Amino acid sequence: QTLIAHCQLPEVFGYTPSDFPLARLQQATLDKIIGQHRVDDLYPLSPMQEGMLFHTLYEPEAGLYFDQLLFTIEGIFNVTAWQQAWQQVTERHAVLRTACVWDGLKKPLQLVFTKVQVPWIKQDWRGLNKSQQQEQLTAFLHTEKVQGADLTVAPLMRCALIQLKDNQYYFIWTYHHLLLDGWAEPIILTDLI
Repeated sequence: QTLIAHCQLPEVFGYTPSDFPLARLQQATLDKIIGQHRVDDLYPLSPMQEGMLFHTLYEPEAGLYFDQLLFTIEGIFNVTAWQQAWQQVTERHAVLRTACVWDGLKKPLQLVFTKVQVPWIKQDWRGLNKSQQQEQLTAFLHTEKVQGADLTVAPLMRCALIQLKDNQYYFIWTYHHLLLDGWAEPIILTDLI
């Protein structure tokens, strides 16, 4: 009973290779990858994901495989609820809490963290006219795409909310294609709504 009570303490945890059989790692390598992080899973990338990872690492400034979803939100809008909804969707879908690890490994792996914070960019463009806002948007989208992301840090996505008028916003979701394909995006958005 003492041993069980000790193992249930929040600060006491550890992982062994048997916790992640698909990763096929030795204990020392597992400890190096995970460190003190809390994780839900560790498993190989699919062959398609490996190809995307290779191309992203080979030409990081090209913005390859960084997808963007942009839409306009009009009307009375609860920004706090919107951000909370994105956080809840991220907590529900493991893939949105995923990063990649490859350094010193035979094959790259996906590391699914237990908890991540969705990064937000907020800007206020209400002082700009419509033409200036469009110019800013074009530049912002380009910068977000070529900026990319550190693929070893989850989440591999960013959300941006840009206020255009008192009741009008641009919402931009930038994410790496390693996370989602065209079939998965509507599932995420349905859960979000």
